[in-house]
Amino acid sequence: IVILSLALAGCRGTIGPPAATPDVLSLHILTTPATTALIQELAAEYAPRNAIVNLRSVTLNWDAIEQQLLAGEASYALTTYLPPISGLWTAPIGYDALAIIVPSTMPLDALTLDQVRRLFQGQIAVWDEVGGPSLPVTVFVQAPGSDASRVFDAQVMGGHRVTLGARLAMSNASMVELVAQTPGAIGYVSMAALGDSIRAVPLRAENGPAVTLSRESVTGGDYPLRAPIVVTGVSEPERDSALYAWFAWMQSPEGQSVISHRYAPLHP
Repeated sequence: IVILSLALAGCRGTIGPPAATPDVLSLHILTTPATTALIQELAAEYAPRNAIVNLRSVTLNWDAIEQQLLAGEASYALTTYLPPISGLWTAPIGYDALAIIVPSTMPLDALTLDQVRRLFQGQIAVWDEVGGPSLPVTVFVQAPGSDASRVFDAQVMGGHRVTLGARLAMSNASMVELVAQTPGAIGYVSMAALGDSIRAVPLRAENGPAVTLSRESVTGGDYPLRAPIVVTGVSEPERDSALYAWFAWMQSPEGQSVISHRYAPLHP
């Protein structure tokens, strides 16, 4: 028995201290439909030391988000649209851009913003008026209230109304599908929605060079239709809070790498 006990004792490994129980970090934030996928990616990649991230996000349009923030029913939101005067605290984490899209087979070199506006107003009815093929123009717009629609109205239409003949796409994905399947179509989507079936038309200022949509041209400010992606709330979070640490991480190289999967980073 003594010999057996000594043998068993010799087979025992070293027992270390028990592992610390990871903390559960609960993060609550509102998102617009355009930023829902992004916030999930940011939460999945955020790994503070010895913590498990539990994300709770609610997707609403901007009007509902603003109402909840001002009423104190929510603290922070992520959006690609912010009114020019909102009175809210904001922190930029990247850039989205509005792509003016046509079918991938459409032969068209570039458009000016004035030509884009006139196309969507219905003042240009055939593509050969702007260097395209002899096809009638079919206009698609996104649902009023969407991030893309608000940015488009502010940066392209400037208070002018789109043609009454415009067709409605309910999302970035449906816009891509409809434009790809319709010869002579034109629409607009977030840069995150671009794919092989459609292409973004290069844009140029009057008498200026055409600028192709890319992460570099958006970050550098050369592409004209860009919109900052911002975290916003009534006030800045406390410096020692979990949300402040998360927002700061979004602006760090690690966070910017995640944002660059879909959008343009803050810096080259």
